Amino acid sequence: RDGSKGPNKPFRDLAHGLAKQGIAVVRYDKRTYVYKGVELASDFDKETVDDALAIIEMMKNEPLIDSNRIYIVGHSQGALLAPRIAERSGKALAGIILIAGPARSMEDLMVEQTIYLSSLAPSTPETEKQVETIKQQAINVKKIGRELLDEKNGLILGVPISYWKFANEYHPIETAKRLKLPMFIIQGERDYQVTMEDFNLWKAGLANGKKVLFKSYPQLNHLLQEGVGKSTPTEYYVQSPVAEYLISDVANWVKEN
Repeated sequence: RDGSKGPNKPFRDLAHGLAKQGIAVVRYDKRTYVYKGVELASDFDKETVDDALAIIEMMKNEPLIDSNRIYIVGHSQGALLAPRIAERSGKALAGIILIAGPARSMEDLMVEQTIYLSSLAPSTPETEKQVETIKQQAINVKKIGRELLDEKNGLILGVPISYWKFANEYHPIETAKRLKLPMFIIQGERDYQVTMEDFNLWKAGLANGKKVLFKSYPQLNHLLQEGVGKSTPTEYYVQSPVAEYLISDVANWVKEN
């Protein structure tokens, strides 16, 4: 529920910041966090979407909440799945906010991340092997449902085939195009996990959307921390809250819609 990384808790920062501006927020632990070691992530719905839909239903019946003004704020995988959550919720939502939302396949993103991280230090046989392994695993992911997998290399993250099959069949931009909801799409320009390439794909795919706002932030990384130069994993372990101006932008957008 906090999105904890080292001393940083970006989801908590967002929640408290929005609450200070009069916007109620509910956040919760993912089931894969609560039930560690239990097989719960056979696909995106079971891992993320079903619980989000349950929370929406709960909030529709919460007396302190305006049931006509419920929004989903998704970060990273949550942003990837926000269009699916909205589509499956019927007409329950007033809008969705996507922060650092992947627009490309997960396996391609993970290969790109691995190559980026390996480039931050001198190359070693071990890092070269890691890059080659994840490239081969990504090839395996793309073979699902079409060709025999290379059992030697396995699948990225070691999750079941059903998980990757679902991921390959889900197209977030196409899903978002079918929605008639206001959308606010946010991207940190220093993010190396989900990059400006993804942001530009969202912009191109939803260019004709009349209710879609796009905004990128030059100084922000994946955790919405300010910094300069290339982002690195060490930033995540230096205490730095979510930028106040991003929280204000989200709050203002919600109030305007």
